[in-house]
Amino acid sequence: LVLFDNAETPLFQFEQELCASFPELHLRTIIGDVRDRDRVEAVFDETLPEVVFHAAAYKHVPMMEDHPGLAVDNNLFGTKSAVDAAIAVGCERFVMVSTDKAVNPTSIMGSTKRLAELYIQHVNRTAATACSLVRFGNVLGSSGSALETWKKQIADGGPVTLTDPRMTRYFM
Repeated sequence: LVLFDNAETPLFQFEQELCASFPELHLRTIIGDVRDRDRVEAVFDETLPEVVFHAAAYKHVPMMEDHPGLAVDNNLFGTKSAVDAAIAVGCERFVMVSTDKAVNPTSIMGSTKRLAELYIQHVNRTAATACSLVRFGNVLGSSGSALETWKKQIADGGPVTLTDPRMTRYFM
């Protein structure tokens, strides 16, 4: 199992958790950024993955509205570098983890994820690698989950903030 991430501390913590739970697991952690196409290609060339789960994405809508270029770089071009590298090394399957915000997107974050989805669908037509995607909303306990923000707000005595009171949220 190869874990590739640019966030050193979460990567370290996940490695420790996996090693404690599965001591026989052959695990390798690699620091890198999907926006660095050359690094992604080098890691894929070295590790020759069979299955890739690509979940690298910015997750906070207001922050991405303030930094749209970074949203495009990470969510769209980062996805492109990852799937292109997977196809180049003959990976069997590539799964992009997308977001419910890609459905009729109204923000730069949703739009960049939707464009990445369209690219995945496009390359799937001709690639030997089976390319697919799955959309998730709020995954309980995940990085960027609204639930973690709300738990902290409640612990601090409130108030609990909502993006829009008319919004329906779904959790997994």
